[in-house]
Amino acid sequence: MYTTVFDSIGAVEITTKKIDTNPLSELAPKPANTTKTIDVKALDSLMQPSLEQTQDEKSNNLLSSSAAVTSNSPTASNFKTATKYEFVKKWGSKGTGDGQFQRPHDLDFDPTEKYLYTVDRDGNRIQVFDKDGNFIKKWGSQGTGDGQFTTPYGVDVDSKGDVWVADRGNDRVQKFDKDGNFLFKFGSAGSKEGQLNTPRQVAVDKDIKYAYVADSSNDRIVKFDTNGNFIKSWGTLGSGDGQFDKPVTVIIDSKGDIIVNDRGTNRVQKFDPDGNFILKFGSTGTGNSQFKGVEHMATDKYDNIYVNDPQQEKYGGSMEPTVKKFDTNGNFITKFGSLGKGDGQFTDPEHLAIDSDGNVYVSDRKSNTISVFKPVG
Repeated sequence: MYTTVFDSIGAVEITTKKIDTNPLSELAPKPANTTKTIDVKALDSLMQPSLEQTQDEKSNNLLSSSAAVTSNSPTASNFKTATKYEFVKKWGSKGTGDGQFQRPHDLDFDPTEKYLYTVDRDGNRIQVFDKDGNFIKKWGSQGTGDGQFTTPYGVDVDSKGDVWVADRGNDRVQKFDKDGNFLFKFGSAGSKEGQLNTPRQVAVDKDIKYAYVADSSNDRIVKFDTNGNFIKSWGTLGSGDGQFDKPVTVIIDSKGDIIVNDRGTNRVQKFDPDGNFILKFGSTGTGNSQFKGVEHMATDKYDNIYVNDPQQEKYGGSMEPTVKKFDTNGNFITKFGSLGKGDGQFTDPEHLAIDSDGNVYVSDRKSNTISVFKPVG
């Protein structure tokens, strides 16, 4: 198997300010000491009997290594400061079939980490895979009805396994159970309290009390309770602390702090759950702690922050897309990836998900693939 290893270390300047203040698992194969091939067809029929798939369709899901993602790496159990990442595998291609994509976007694991939920943006659907890229099920279609989407963007799976989707084109958030059954929705087009304008991501806290939405075109973060009732919002257009210029990601770390990046200023800001500013890092440029056309973020169990930096040409970037890893205070740790269509390369990295072993799953919206990397040192 072709292997690529990435290694880079650099420095960052930080500005800080102190403040005062499941049933899916029942369908999964039982754990074992050795990697086993999942009978996807049998599993699929249990989860979604109406979905018919051919074996040929399933066999096209995995484009690269058929080896399972495992935690055999010596750094898998302690990858907090890992600086080297190795390409493991990738899957996906352009199309409308099961396991194919039309611009894959956000990714998130269920609480068991057995299933990866993915947003197929222009396919207007959610697809579910196991950790090795085997297709499990799907739901959604183009439209404005319950369970339909218009350019869905972000997905968050809460601690009970329910699935929240930022339905960007319909200016709303929809909630589903783990099997894709519609539960409820909130939000409408506008800029008033409780309204949204091109929401790009939703994040639910671990106690499932509040949902935070990146209200991108309103340049703010909106906080709802998990019944969809408006609580508060913060942010205005600008480059000052607590201001935004097209926020694209909102995520929550293990402490409950809210982390937001915005494309207009190419930076990351951290807030407490009430929106009080804590710190920021990043600026426009090509350096280790800089971004061009910054995309989406994810955190690992150590609260390290991973950022997709596409360095897009239209923003004057270097055209060398990478995933950049920072510690919880914004200090640069490493980066990996390069421009291209080969293993370990990106054409336009979009979203990320990190499992508890430190494996990094990256969606590439131009190549219509998901790539997996593991920490190796």
